[in-house]
Amino acid sequence: MRVGYVRVSTGEQEDALEQQTSRINKAGAVLIFSDIESGRSDNRKEFNKMLTMCREGQIQEVIVTRVDRLARSVITISKTIALFEELNVKLIILDAPVDDSSSPFGWFSLNQMAGLAEFESRLLQNRVKHGLAYFREQNKACPQPPFGYVRIDEKNEPDMTLHKSGKTHWAIAAEIVEYFLENKASLRNTVQYFIKKYDVKFSPPGLRQWFRNPVLRGHTRYGVRKSRIDSSKWDIRENTHTALISKEVYEQIEVQLSENKNLWGKNFEGGNNRNSVGRYLLSGQIICGCCGYKCYVHDRKKTNGIRCKRRRIYGDAECDNKTAVPLKKVIEAVDSALTARAIELKNYTINNQPTIEETPDIIELKARLENLQKMPQDEIIEDAVRRTILKIQQLQQKKTHGVTVSNHLINQLRESFNDYEFFKTLPDEVKSQLYKKFVKHVKVLNGDIVEVALVDILG
Repeated sequence: MRVGYVRVSTGEQEDALEQQTSRINKAGAVLIFSDIESGRSDNRKEFNKMLTMCREGQIQEVIVTRVDRLARSVITISKTIALFEELNVKLIILDAPVDDSSSPFGWFSLNQMAGLAEFESRLLQNRVKHGLAYFREQNKACPQPPFGYVRIDEKNEPDMTLHKSGKTHWAIAAEIVEYFLENKASLRNTVQYFIKKYDVKFSPPGLRQWFRNPVLRGHTRYGVRKSRIDSSKWDIRENTHTALISKEVYEQIEVQLSENKNLWGKNFEGGNNRNSVGRYLLSGQIICGCCGYKCYVHDRKKTNGIRCKRRRIYGDAECDNKTAVPLKKVIEAVDSALTARAIELKNYTINNQPTIEETPDIIELKARLENLQKMPQDEIIEDAVRRTILKIQQLQQKKTHGVTVSNHLINQLRESFNDYEFFKTLPDEVKSQLYKKFVKHVKVLNGDIVEVALVDILG
């Protein structure tokens, strides 16, 4: 199969992504993998998915517009090309064709291009580094000030704009600090109180970070991206603007946070719960039937109750799903649905599906091709014929690939769930992968399972 890979660094480069995709489509790719991420990262989802399919023998050709779309690191590009050579996958670079990457000339050309790609990346990094150093020298405020502050003339200033309640945002920020200390409240209770009173939203971790933000004490901080937790790695410039809290108030907040951790810190971490079997099965696949948020195991009871994350954080002002459902009950419902689907597929054969030629898009293209071939031939008509034939071939390859993948999934579903007693003996890691492959989501509401949505592998 011939596939393409496209990449840009940010969502702002959408036009560049469309241009790459268009060119690779014209080059005959039947499947295109797309990432919006830095080329220096090796954790690109679609890139790694493409490499996995190469290892599985599903891909024979990979098309890119330039070699720096694969990566902006000499090491990563070299490893990728070496992998392609090992797997006999042909790399096609539209802007710099290399006939044989394994030849000395091909190897030299590709490594030259890889070196240039990394050089450009390092050069850009260096410019950004110098720009940030100048930014810090001027003690300029970061673009996103914390709640209660606003950025004016590149400095942090109290936010005196009016909230719909009639109070300024600065006054509400001060009230949050006062409520937390005077009521000895937990982070979660504080979050829920201010959602109800002012519709001001924090998450508990977000509120903790807000309390600890040096901006509230009148300082400007830099280097947060390196570590949001370890303040020793921050570059802090003191007394650059008006403070919301004093040093003494900040120390009181830290004492309160420490006391809260001792009181509430292990409530939802599972503690020493020995009943950990299946605890992480279906993680991220269970959603709330009220608000649509993800649901997770949030208590230490033997039932491993599944609760809505949104309600737990923001309270009943945001979600009415108040009753937990045992994880075991959810797993049993999912297993039952998958077993029933496996039985349905027992007598299923690929011959029951419509053939590739019967699909409407290919039928339409073939009719168009027939009409074009009947017309008096000239340069324009011949080009249209070539393009139509290419499009038909692309669609046929795509359909063929889809049928192959569908057959593979059908066989895997049969093998996994035909013998339910055997399935129950599988390790949780194996079960988790099968659930991710065959289950779209499970919807729960007030102790009940309202929907088990499976992946449509016949579609």
